[in-house]
Parts: sequence; C-alpha cells; structure tokens
Amino acid sequence: YDDPNHPNCLRQVKVVGAPLRGDGSRPANPIIEVTGYDGKSGEKMCTDRPTRSDLWKVQGTVNRNNLEAVIDFSPKGGPSNLKTTFDNGDKSIVFPDGNRWTKVVGGTRNRLPEDMSTLKSS
Repeated sequence: YDDPNHPNCLRQVKVVGAPLRGDGSRPANPIIEVTGYDGKSGEKMCTDRPTRSDLWKVQGTVNRNNLEAVIDFSPKGGPSNLKTTFDNGDKSIVFPDGNRWTKVVGGTRNRLPEDMSTLKSS
C-alpha cells in the first residue's frame, strides 16, 4: 500500500483467518496484520530499505462485512481501536483523519527489508 504520509515506505497489509480457539472453533472476525516502516528518524519519505529491526507491526480485527477493521496502533504510540474502512473502488484503506492507503498493483517488494523476501507472522 502507498501511505501519502510516508511516501515510498513499507505498508504491508494481510488479512488472515481468525485464530483457532482451544475448543476447535474460530471467532467470526478475521485478523488484519499491518507491517510497516516509517523511514529514518526525521525524514518524511523513505529513501532506503528497512532492516527487520526497523519494522513495526500492528493487528486488529476485520468486521464480518469485510468493509471495516479496527486496528490497535498502540504499539506505535497510536490509538488502540482505530476504525478504518475499505474502499473497494480504488482498493484503499481509509482512516478517520482522511488518510488513504492505496493498494499498489503488483506489490511493493522493493520496500521489504533486503534480508528477507517475505514477512512472516511472528
């Protein structure tokens, strides 16, 4: 995804199935995982590739209609229940402040850390 507040920085969004409970059932809502990099301190735009240790990761839940998600950005100092919406028209994620992350056709592999080709759940 492209984030206009952090041009050329990594924004990887994955929706994965809800975790399996001890009784074998799953909650109704899938999990959204967002992995990102905000660039070097003081820079507004990413001009380099991150290392694994530069990455941040946040999670949330996707509502049943798959058009809304609530994401916990508190690990990066943000709100713990940020409500976002999905715009299927341009395949973007829209935030309450008007910020819009637009899906990049073909992905953004050039924004991943050089020391890994894929990001795996930890």
